Amino acid sequence: MSADEDELKPDPKVRSLPKLSEEDTSALSWLGRWIGIPLLIVIALYYLEPLLRGGSDIDVVPSVTRQRVQPYPFPEGATGPSLAPPEIPRPERAPPPVPTAPLAPPDMSSADIVANPISQPQPQYPQRALEAEKEGIVRLRITIGPDGSVIDAQVVSAQPRGWFENAAINAVKRWRYQPSGRTIQTEVEIEFKLN
Repeated sequence: MSADEDELKPDPKVRSLPKLSEEDTSALSWLGRWIGIPLLIVIALYYLEPLLRGGSDIDVVPSVTRQRVQPYPFPEGATGPSLAPPEIPRPERAPPPVPTAPLAPPDMSSADIVANPISQPQPQYPQRALEAEKEGIVRLRITIGPDGSVIDAQVVSAQPRGWFENAAINAVKRWRYQPSGRTIQTEVEIEFKLN
């Protein structure tokens, strides 16, 4: 017997796959049609969603805006002892007027609008993070609407997770930029520091 004939013989130690019955083949075909194809359609729609939504009219600014948040002086509404004598009434502070700025000049780029915000109120340091003496950084992807308001904010990363994300999102939703008549997307990084 030659070496070539030995190679053609099946090895008795190796098990071959069993033949599928017609019923099994039918079941696999049914799974492919009713689960596989819809799953592929959902995945395709997920990746095509920015194109279908008209993502081409969004200006993406690759720079990152950074903001540092410190808990002291205490945020508005904090309770505790006051240095003012009790008999002196404190006048109520009026909220700052929201500027109604005209549309940005047409020659003003999206990067200029992001670099020169009208208003960027700082986030309130979360009380439970203060008590645990936690510090962290949150990176967000924000979408600035044509009127200059932040219409969407999504967390890109957070260190540590679960401590500062809500405070950062609530703050950036109050940010205001020069109205430009177009949608702009950029990233911001907010650092929560105790000192």
